[in-house]
Amino acid sequence: MLRPTSIIWGLASLWLVGCSTFTNLNPALVKPSAPNAWTAVDGSNGAVDGWLEDFDQERILRALVDEAIGKNYDLGTTLARVRQATARANIAGAALLPQATAGLLGSRSQRLRGSNFDKITANQFSTTFDISWELDGWGRLRNLKSSALADLRATQADYQAVRLSLAVNVISNVLNLVEVQQQSEVTMQSLKSLRTNLDILDAKLEAGDVDDRTALEITLSRADVLRAEASLAASQRQADALKRVVESLLGRYPEGAIQALIDFPTLKREVSAGLPSELLLRRPDIVAAEQRAIAATEDVQASWKALLPSFTINSGAGTSTTNKFSDLLDPKALVWDLAGRVSQTVFQGGRLVAGVELSKAQREEIASRYAETALQAFREVETALAAEAYYLQQQGKLEAAVEQANLAEELALGQYQKGLVDIITVLESQRRAFDSRSNLLRVRNERLQNRLDLYLALGGDFDHRPTISSQT
Repeated sequence: MLRPTSIIWGLASLWLVGCSTFTNLNPALVKPSAPNAWTAVDGSNGAVDGWLEDFDQERILRALVDEAIGKNYDLGTTLARVRQATARANIAGAALLPQATAGLLGSRSQRLRGSNFDKITANQFSTTFDISWELDGWGRLRNLKSSALADLRATQADYQAVRLSLAVNVISNVLNLVEVQQQSEVTMQSLKSLRTNLDILDAKLEAGDVDDRTALEITLSRADVLRAEASLAASQRQADALKRVVESLLGRYPEGAIQALIDFPTLKREVSAGLPSELLLRRPDIVAAEQRAIAATEDVQASWKALLPSFTINSGAGTSTTNKFSDLLDPKALVWDLAGRVSQTVFQGGRLVAGVELSKAQREEIASRYAETALQAFREVETALAAEAYYLQQQGKLEAAVEQANLAEELALGQYQKGLVDIITVLESQRRAFDSRSNLLRVRNERLQNRLDLYLALGGDFDHRPTISSQT
């Protein structure tokens, strides 16, 4: 027969073995090395919506973002997931506390006895109050709680990621809408000039002042008019579609009636030189990936500890009587019990060991995904930073090209009116002027879109540093 002292020493031995077994189960997460500063920017030196202050039309843009945050259904779905993760964390934490239940039982039975069939009635009344507590000696339940909390933090980061993505998506589509509307205006201006040219040629045709070259000029002019009209229709279709996209993001019915911006907003500042790479530590998808790696590590520890004995204390108290219900209040009817249990899984067909291997494989997958997420973040930031300078240079060149193209169009038209050049030269100058204006609009939008990509890649603006230290 085992003595109590033998049991105590046996449990102590198991405790020491367990502690030595799980000492190395929480290795530090392998994080990709980060540069001290971004290589695409020379020099020296989160809020998810602080970047809106970089635009001169901040008030209008912020109003659109606030409306989207308040009404967008995808964001509401992610917020519901945060509440679910909060509930799961509370459930995991509740397992560390004693579980108590109370009950009230009442029954009455009747049987016949003897030759006279006498009726005998029996009553049974009882109250119960039971407490069950699993002693978390190995820390398995604490691991599960830590895993749930890390998953909660990951879900909260997911919410911030969707919120930032939504804000950027709204502004991105608004900028696209501005470009399409201004492209339509440029096309209409070009179409007006082309129609004027065609009217002049038609007048010459009606006056009989035509030759084979005039017929060619009329054909080319009509082709340019038709092409411009087709381009205008395409721009109007794109504008209608973009309006409905923006309205959907704002949670409105997509009726295609929104009027957001008339012109492109102006950036009030350039990218800060020597932008620190530590800004990526606040990027929501990186935070989420890291927290999920932490949760996976806790799950591995919990799965290992499930192989060890479990310790449970059960206690109960109550009253019981076979007489009257009111006797339940009699102290003499009080009964109680106290029991402890140590249980050790002996055989489950390898299920627990397979669970350990599953948790380890899941952790490796999540850790690799975390490293890939960080590497992708570095690439996205470096690409956007490098493109910033290229777009600025390209926009400057196109602005100069527009000036020259406009001047060439005026000169060609003046010389045509003097009979020095033919209409084909005028049409060519008008086409080049139109292409230059159109390309400038496109690049202005692309530069702003690249700035949005940079905010998205950094997880916010240029100023706010990470305020929550990463847990490992």
